[in-house]
Amino acid sequence: KVEKLKVLNLQGCRKLHESLDFPAPINLEILILFINGLENLSSLILRNCRRVKKLPLELAQMKFLKELLIDGTGIKVIYIRKGSLQYLNKLSACGCEKLKDISTISCLESLTSLALDGAKKVRAPKTFEFPQKLQRLSLRECAGGGLEVMDLSSTGITELPESVKELRNLKTLKMEHTHLQKFPEYIVKLEKLEEIDFSGCISLGGQVPCDISVLSCLRILRLAFAFTLASKSLTSFNAQPTSRTTSVGPPVYSVSAGDPETWEVPDLSYLTNLKELCLNDDEQPRKGGHRVRPPNVEWITRLPSLETLQIVRFKGHPISLGNFSALTQLRELSLSYMKELDLSQLPSSSLLTLRLKYCKIPEPTFSSLQHHLSELELEYCELAEIDGLKDLNRLVVLTLSHCKGVTNLNGLKDLRRLRKVKGIFEDRPSLPKLSKRVKQDIYPEA
Repeated sequence: KVEKLKVLNLQGCRKLHESLDFPAPINLEILILFINGLENLSSLILRNCRRVKKLPLELAQMKFLKELLIDGTGIKVIYIRKGSLQYLNKLSACGCEKLKDISTISCLESLTSLALDGAKKVRAPKTFEFPQKLQRLSLRECAGGGLEVMDLSSTGITELPESVKELRNLKTLKMEHTHLQKFPEYIVKLEKLEEIDFSGCISLGGQVPCDISVLSCLRILRLAFAFTLASKSLTSFNAQPTSRTTSVGPPVYSVSAGDPETWEVPDLSYLTNLKELCLNDDEQPRKGGHRVRPPNVEWITRLPSLETLQIVRFKGHPISLGNFSALTQLRELSLSYMKELDLSQLPSSSLLTLRLKYCKIPEPTFSSLQHHLSELELEYCELAEIDGLKDLNRLVVLTLSHCKGVTNLNGLKDLRRLRKVKGIFEDRPSLPKLSKRVKQDIYPEA
């Protein structure tokens, strides 16, 4: 009787194309697959062969294998040799209660479907990248072990499976540049989650169906260029951190500039513990070929905990800032396409790094930033001579590119902490004799 079958010898079965379909469960102990010439096999099914404890080494020779079903086996390790099984698109290991190691699955370049339901002992590495063509993932009752980072970026996933909520140790969830269509509400079950990155998910839309403030460990939420969600639903987040948040630090949010149709930037001033903010223009065409009005970003001045701010690539319509001097925690500031930038309204007591690109600076007096500024970068800026260079006694790096009004850098002479001067100039500016410790990279415009 087939249920008593212990040994199955398929040695020499060179014309085998499909797995044998047994009418009853079997307790197979030995499977002999000496199949060096079995290159045309497209499907290998070992379901419920509970005493099969490892995959045959000859598996790597099955060049055209498309389906591998090992559900209910005693396999402990799924080992995939790099470069093998290039056409495998379906792998199912449901109910493999002894399965522990799946680390080599990322080598399966054509894999579109992966099922690990009931694999309760799986111990994936802390950081695990899934195959980029993956479209279906099922992890029901899969403990996930020590999996802390799940990276599904650039895969074919359109919906995060609900079974992800079983990954109790997950700290980072990345799905950059996927076609994710809705915000997965069940991620609120992942109590240890620290980072969510849905940047570039241009299909992401609808309302946010959950209260992510219950994720007490959440520090980073990135939705850059997830336009529909970021602009229309972001304000629905009840994102005020709970009292438990203080043990891991304030949350960090990085979002896109807003709705690509109206170019409205959502007011995030209610995120009073915000530490990092990045507003990006995607440079896509607008209705009528131009923006109706510049985006309003004055609410940024009401973010007292902000440490890093980037407002970049607003080429179509330069914007103006309010008085940022109240942002006393701001350490790094990057601005592009600012009109009439007033340096005296920047936070002088805290700013360490200042990067300006395509900014018009009527009065380029930098002496107000002398207390802490250590890195200054100016690119394609409209300004006359840089006034106050000699006062930047903490300056370490100076970078100037394509700033035609700058012809004199003699103010660098006595800056003892200066270590690097970089620049691209139409005409080489006047430079003092600098210490040998200062590296100079000065190039003419191409």
